[in-house]
Amino acid sequence: MKIETEIKIILKDIDIDSLVIKIEHEYGLIKTKLFNQKTYQFFLEDYTKQVAFPRIRNEENGTHTFTLKAKIKGEENSEFFKRVELETEISNTESMVEMMHYFGFVKKIIWEKRRANFVNKNTTSKSGQDFVLSLDETPMGYLLEVEAEENKIEEIIKFLELSHLERSNKSYLGLWEEYRKQNNITNENMLF
Repeated sequence: MKIETEIKIILKDIDIDSLVIKIEHEYGLIKTKLFNQKTYQFFLEDYTKQVAFPRIRNEENGTHTFTLKAKIKGEENSEFFKRVELETEISNTESMVEMMHYFGFVKKIIWEKRRANFVNKNTTSKSGQDFVLSLDETPMGYLLEVEAEENKIEEIIKFLELSHLERSNKSYLGLWEEYRKQNNITNENMLF
């Protein structure tokens, strides 16, 4: 069972190209080509009591995954986004999306982002890294998602000189909900 620990840095008023160069140079990584990622997130009728959050999305390598993220008791007030994460590859996205209603997940929200991951120059994979950096362009702007152990996350944020920026331990849909309220957007889906 994998415990995911991450933080999102809101890249407001940041030169994205300079940040990419710094990450690539200082960590010996390369940025992958942007890919459009579409996620279907599912909710129970009363999602305030929901502990497990299933989603279906396309991945950078062309596959599709079914992921379940579950809250961890005692971590509700963590300054990091922490969830149990279970994931498996699926072959029929449309059927899985249709099935979710029958499992009691009556609400579906769709969200999009353009994602680039930072991978090892030599292997062009994330293997061997003790952290994952993803640059996401969303309808709300750019965010840098940092996934690692808590101490490593703090080290990366400090090293990249991003400590002055707003950070969030919310999911993308939590951030989208705030953004919708601030900008009077009625559409629940986060789409370009």
